[in-house]
Amino acid sequence: MSSFDDVALAYDEAIDWERRLAREIPFIVSRLGKPEGKRVLDLACGTGRHAAALAQRGVEVVGIDNSESMLSRAKEHAVSLGVNPQFILGEMDGFRSLTSGSFDSVICLGNSLALLDSFAKLDGVLSAVHNSLVNEGVIVVQVLNFEEIHRTGFRFFPQKGGKLSTGEDVVFSRFYDHTDPPNSSTLVMTAQVKKEGEWTSFVSTQKVLNLNSDLMIRSLAQAGFQETKFYSDYSESLFVGSDDRNIVIHSRR
Repeated sequence: MSSFDDVALAYDEAIDWERRLAREIPFIVSRLGKPEGKRVLDLACGTGRHAAALAQRGVEVVGIDNSESMLSRAKEHAVSLGVNPQFILGEMDGFRSLTSGSFDSVICLGNSLALLDSFAKLDGVLSAVHNSLVNEGVIVVQVLNFEEIHRTGFRFFPQKGGKLSTGEDVVFSRFYDHTDPPNSSTLVMTAQVKKEGEWTSFVSTQKVLNLNSDLMIRSLAQAGFQETKFYSDYSESLFVGSDDRNIVIHSRR
């Protein structure tokens, strides 16, 4: 297991998934209309919480992630709920070669698009998503807004704490090192886990593209999307580029 997997799995344990899914799943489902029988691709699906929640509503879900450890956890979670999404090991920019058929919706949450290597790859992924959607199909994306982050100088995320499935305490921290503004930053992630009375630390770093609403509008339009809406949250609150750190995007083919 890589250090990134160690930290990411620890972070997953610290998330209040009940509250998060209660905010996010209704927004996604509302874009599908009647969810039963619809087909959804979850890019960078992680531990598959969204995929499993959608499968519980009768959606056929394909999840792709580049971490075997995350997908192993996703499959365990799905089994515990009695659902069977398809999980595939692979990169976001290679999903077309790993899947077949078209999708009613593609979702990419958790600022995952910003983990692509370059803006050129972002353009390529959004173009591939457009081509994989049915007519009137939608993409739902959540990214962080670096227009606000650079304006405010934001660096440190709130610390999270919780317990692993094995009962050990875990404390998770994240901060940005703005190494190449306005193009990219480095996300530094640490997890402290208490095992058998001793604390162990894991550290990982990840390049993050500095996305904002202007960049996303350009890339989505270039990919061929005709109708794009921006919100600051899943309750569809008005998005203000200079003030809001979160961008929730709904774009239709």
